[in-house]
Amino acid sequence: MRKHATEFAGVIDAQGVPPVVVLVGGEEFLVRQSAAAIAGAIFGDDADEGLSRRNGDEVQWRDVHDELATVSMFASQRVVFVERADEFIKKNRPVLENYVAGPVRNSVLVLQPKSFPGNTRLAKAVAKSGAVVECTELEGAALARWLGATAKEQHGIELTRDAAALLIELVGSRLSQLESELAKLASCSSADRIDVEVVRSLVGGWQVQSTFDMLSALRRGHTGQALVEFGRLYESGEALPKLMGGVAYVYRRLARATEMARQGKGLNQALKDAGVFYKEIDESNRYMRRIGRDEAEQILGRLLAVDKGLKGADDAGRLPDHLLVERLLVQLAGAA
Repeated sequence: MRKHATEFAGVIDAQGVPPVVVLVGGEEFLVRQSAAAIAGAIFGDDADEGLSRRNGDEVQWRDVHDELATVSMFASQRVVFVERADEFIKKNRPVLENYVAGPVRNSVLVLQPKSFPGNTRLAKAVAKSGAVVECTELEGAALARWLGATAKEQHGIELTRDAAALLIELVGSRLSQLESELAKLASCSSADRIDVEVVRSLVGGWQVQSTFDMLSALRRGHTGQALVEFGRLYESGEALPKLMGGVAYVYRRLARATEMARQGKGLNQALKDAGVFYKEIDESNRYMRRIGRDEAEQILGRLLAVDKGLKGADDAGRLPDHLLVERLLVQLAGAA
């Protein structure tokens, strides 16, 4: 069996946990979630009973095997979880291949490597009689689906599509941070349905609201006011990639509306269909008409250039990070 971690927990139970499970990848939230699902399926409420964690950089195979073969007086099964298992697998590949072919009955070996190529004999054996669980980072549509499902199933709230997109832009793709923000939204909002307005008011504090005030000033052509807001944010220690998340969320939608309008759709309808916040449709319409199509068609390219600059992808003679963002704001205002 080979599945992504977002599917794994739903397909195992006490009778169905395979004897060898490999949790592969670097998304720690999914690793913890999958390990908890295994322990919970076997031990129920006493999930820590019989669960042993070992460091793969230090532990020897004989010690792991002894633990798997030793049943405690309080539990009929054992789970041995070998963390940081890349070197452990490398040193013990032949014995692991033999173990997969004849595992200890009623015990589960969990390995957690960063990588586990599927073309090896061990990987093929585990996929056949055990489980390979992909604990890799989520992105794009998969990340949005996870966010929506977690909001509903774990926190009892419904995220609109635009609210989910904004949350990802503001917080990033780390699942532990996103889960924490979902908990905040569920506890601080009286609404069961979370829209963009709720996210803007509750996620990130005054810095997020100041970011949107800054962008509103840009759309109105008040470049000086926008730069003052940016200065306040920068001096407060606001991380520039996080600030750019709010900028990208707004301006990608304006770029999408530009393309729709270029193909013949009315500008107001294009803005609505592109997902522009409903309270900002009129202001955005006036902004787009003021800067003109030539400027609007450069939005995506300018966002991408700053993103690459902040990530250090283009170091040749580039400006300091805060000046990169300042220049972008002037450009987006239609003042350059």
